Amino acid sequence: MKMKNIFFNSIMASLPKNVIQFTFGVLLLWLITGTFEISIAILGAAAFVITYSSVYMYNDVVDFKTDKRDREKLKWKLIASGDLSIKKAKYLALTFMVAGLSLSFFVNRWFLSIMLTLLFLNFLHTSPRTRFKRSVAKTSVNMTAIEFLKYSTGWFALSSNILQFPFWLVLSVSLIYTTGYMLYKFKFKGREIKSKKILFWIFGVLSSVSYGVSIFLYGFPLSLLFLITIAVTTFVFFKRIKFVSYRTGNMMFVGYLLLSVFIFSFLILMNPVVAELNDRIADEIDLQTGKFSGTLPEPLIQSIEDISNELKKYENLEDIEKTLNSTIRETLT
Repeated sequence: MKMKNIFFNSIMASLPKNVIQFTFGVLLLWLITGTFEISIAILGAAAFVITYSSVYMYNDVVDFKTDKRDREKLKWKLIASGDLSIKKAKYLALTFMVAGLSLSFFVNRWFLSIMLTLLFLNFLHTSPRTRFKRSVAKTSVNMTAIEFLKYSTGWFALSSNILQFPFWLVLSVSLIYTTGYMLYKFKFKGREIKSKKILFWIFGVLSSVSYGVSIFLYGFPLSLLFLITIAVTTFVFFKRIKFVSYRTGNMMFVGYLLLSVFIFSFLILMNPVVAELNDRIADEIDLQTGKFSGTLPEPLIQSIEDISNELKKYENLEDIEKTLNSTIRETLT
């Protein structure tokens, strides 16, 4: 194997993205709960990156014939370029999977379960027997689930808390990422996007609603407002220069750029001045939300409170596990 292949391949190309996605969950946990264990975070990051490396190896094995016809991919797809044999690639995939899952076992059982689920969903995405990646509809659902779990790994490596888990924010980011992935994977342009306008409208509405809910629900509205401003500005700029989104290099550049900005938008809260401004905005949002809630019909308010109280019964994953075990025992007896 050539020296450049060690640093320029499917795994290394995706390494920064995976590290950022894991860090995202860790950062959210720290911002919301105020604490995290750095040793477990490092172990979890290593387990996540190593386990997920097997996915890229498996994908390269399955797609090597297709990759051979793509000049751009030939530069960094080792099997397609002939720099790595299929046999060695399979051994590498198995080694990464076993090593990564072994490390995941020492993080916690919930994290291990997430990693196993990610492997299964990626198998559905890539396997010749399922080939979800060939279907726009299947890809849209499966990839959203995959990205949701990936953005959640940092959180659940360190905590089983689901009461404070920022579900809507993670969902919005996953939907936005999946939209970008589909534009790249299926090489959608203007005409193709119009032909799939219902799908993109669904993703657009869901992303916007979940992101808007996040601004109101979570305690870092300034970060989210800053992020959406940068994202919209970037989109407008790329559209004006007629940026080709479906090229691999271009898509990787945009992905790393936006993910880096994403992390930065939360790190700025460490600045006391920015943190104070964020708190003021959050307090004003809470005040206006309270006023708005007071105008809602009493039956609707009661329904919302009932749902909230029901959800509060499950503070962490262990509570759900206990309820399920109890239900199963009652059913069997």
